[in-house]
Amino acid sequence: LKRAPQVGRPGSAPCIAASAPAMSTWSGTEYEGPHKNEWYEGEGKFRFPNGVVYEGQFRKGEFHGKGALVYPNGGRYEATWERGYAVEGCYVFNDGLLYEDKNWKYVSQGDRRFYTEVLEGLQPAGQTLLTNEKESPPIPKGAYDYGSGYFDPQTEQIMSYDGKEVIGYATEMEEKWIKDHCRKGFEDDTPPIEENPEDAEQAEVVEAVK
Repeated sequence: LKRAPQVGRPGSAPCIAASAPAMSTWSGTEYEGPHKNEWYEGEGKFRFPNGVVYEGQFRKGEFHGKGALVYPNGGRYEATWERGYAVEGCYVFNDGLLYEDKNWKYVSQGDRRFYTEVLEGLQPAGQTLLTNEKESPPIPKGAYDYGSGYFDPQTEQIMSYDGKEVIGYATEMEEKWIKDHCRKGFEDDTPPIEENPEDAEQAEVVEAVK
């Protein structure tokens, strides 16, 4: 499961050169780039404490012009900005898949292929991809693959794949969708094989004959 990000501006405090070190101390942000009249100006980088980095144009301390929010997972929100606000943009996942906020047909009822399968074709029978990755990340038994981590139904937390970080919490509606659509973790990371009732009946007959 993949989902589009939220966007924002670096902050309401004036981004002037003289106060940049002090602001970085209490906000955990970092700026790399030129200044003009004590404002962030031109091409630069603004790093948020959560790891998101804005790379692009600044004007008077605000995102202005062409720029992208680059996320730790490699995804990018590329946009045209005006005084700190995105007026037009799109999200591109780290594998190049473009997110469309209207009529998005990716992994829809009409086309169940992952983006890797769109690019490279479907795999042979028995090697069908369970996620967009060629090798699905391991997840705990009973958990659900969320796309950027796994959902633990016991704690209702969304964890990073290594289990060291809480990414977020699922709403009741999200939890239902996850359980209905996402890959579930099994003991050997492969779904159990459902026994055919006819095969079971035949086995009983053979055993009785013996």
